[in-house]
Amino acid sequence: VYEHGGFGDLGVPLGCKKDFIDGRDQALSFLEFMLMGTEALHCGVRRYTSPEEHPFFPDSLLSGPLSNLPQLEYPTDLLSSIGNASYENFNPILLQKYISWIVPSVANTGDDEQHGSTVLADIAVLQALSRRVHYGKFVAESKYRSDPEGYQRLVDAGDADGVMKLLTNSAVEARVLRRSRIKAATYGREPLMTTLPEQKAAECGSDSVSFVAAAAASAVVTAFEALDDDESQAVQ
Repeated sequence: VYEHGGFGDLGVPLGCKKDFIDGRDQALSFLEFMLMGTEALHCGVRRYTSPEEHPFFPDSLLSGPLSNLPQLEYPTDLLSSIGNASYENFNPILLQKYISWIVPSVANTGDDEQHGSTVLADIAVLQALSRRVHYGKFVAESKYRSDPEGYQRLVDAGDADGVMKLLTNSAVEARVLRRSRIKAATYGREPLMTTLPEQKAAECGSDSVSFVAAAAASAVVTAFEALDDDESQAVQ
């Protein structure tokens, strides 16, 4: 589903420009075909009028929002007008990294024949990642406005590392990464059936709130144990 021309010539996705497809050097992959068609649909219902939303294939879109829908009003001063920050689109890089790095790291090679389900999940993930990545522009703008002299001094000196250090809250970043690892460690587990001790379940009785709270606590313990195991193996 990620290979260009993996399913032959898929044609032009509905709502996309034929000239854009014909001008490409390679045939569309199944993911690209589905993603372009999805973006054409979402464009019609105003998704890309939102400041944090950007399409992966803006040049393929045939038209804008449906004329029947009212215009949505957004603040116009969220980003600096210098450098066309509002139009900066990181999606080409994101898509390339997703296919070449993220997918191989979370999925086994082979064909499970779940092509449609796979790319629908891919599209949901890619759009969520894109939105999160582009939120970063607003975070950076806000931080710049809080200390314009400090940032400008680093920019004038060409100190990219200094800018990143000033932008980054290391403590918050560490907490976010650890929370993500905990969620990944417990994904697919059934805490109510496998990790809640029988004695604790008996103590909870018919109190559903206590039961769920105990199960959640048990799941967290399991997650930390899994993290400890991973860290021990990494050290070895």
